[in-house]
Amino acid sequence: MAWHGSNDFAENTPTAPVSKSPRSITEVTELTKRALMASGYCEEDATIVTDILMYAELRGNNQGLIKLVAGTLAPTPSGEITVTRETGVSAKIDGGQRIGMVIMRKAVDLAIEKAKVSGMSVIGVTNYASATGALGCWGRDIARAGRIVMSQCPEMVAPYGSYQPIFGTNPFSIGIPTTPRPQVLDMATSAYAYFGVVTAQTEGKPIPGDIAWDAEGQPAKEPADALKGALRSFDRSYKGSHISMMVELLAGALTGGAMENKGPSKNWGSLVICIDPKVFGTLEEFQANANIMCDRVKNAHILPDRSEGTSITLPGERGDTENLKNGTLELSDDVYNALKNTESFIPKAK
Repeated sequence: MAWHGSNDFAENTPTAPVSKSPRSITEVTELTKRALMASGYCEEDATIVTDILMYAELRGNNQGLIKLVAGTLAPTPSGEITVTRETGVSAKIDGGQRIGMVIMRKAVDLAIEKAKVSGMSVIGVTNYASATGALGCWGRDIARAGRIVMSQCPEMVAPYGSYQPIFGTNPFSIGIPTTPRPQVLDMATSAYAYFGVVTAQTEGKPIPGDIAWDAEGQPAKEPADALKGALRSFDRSYKGSHISMMVELLAGALTGGAMENKGPSKNWGSLVICIDPKVFGTLEEFQANANIMCDRVKNAHILPDRSEGTSITLPGERGDTENLKNGTLELSDDVYNALKNTESFIPKAK
């Protein structure tokens, strides 16, 4: 599983109507890596970040290229990623203020490696202050390895009954190694993803009226109001609020991440848990048993009025788009043009 938390990019995002066009996945991938390297990333780190951004973009996830063109992925100083505490089944990683996605790559790889030997593993990560990317990417990777995986972030979500931002959007991901495709849950514990609001403001689109409070504790009507206020929990109740707090405590307090002033502290936390199904039997036995439930859910009777859709989807299924089959994706023209202007990503001399 994976949990994550920040709110640095908000108030002055430009708004404009958005137009989209089909673009070659190969070209967009190359442009993204080129832009990252122009901004100061080494090739290895640029490759990692490109893969994660493209995973999100191909699935219509707002953890994609908007983060790059919005200027929130400037490379961080090249500190060392170090393991500060370690046992056969656990490790604590000091991110050295490196980019969150690069640190998470290290954490997930170490979790898989330890689980292969010991059957399970727990990896805690602290000392970083940037996004770890779409957590479903990590859930998918761990599920593909025949394991099960889970991640905190700065203040932008209010507890139930309040309008003060205290929690992060605190997403978590769980990847289950079922066949023929893994079950991958990737969800924020907020009513809306933070970058979903940023994207809405950038594209000049409205937001639902019940996802956020403005700075005065009134329902936010515009993205700008939400960015100055606080998002609500995903179910607008104490249950979602309490789940968000559990993520905060596990991914933040347990690992040593900041519990207040999370943005300025630059010390966010993540937690990765891996369980090899073989600790309880064979992988094949687990998959056969799990597929019984997957099939039952997939073939459940559809509501007569079709009010919740004409088919039932499984975790991660909606994200498996046709993009990879036809080699293209619908991309904002503004984002595409920004990626092509590689020089704009070169840091300005001070």
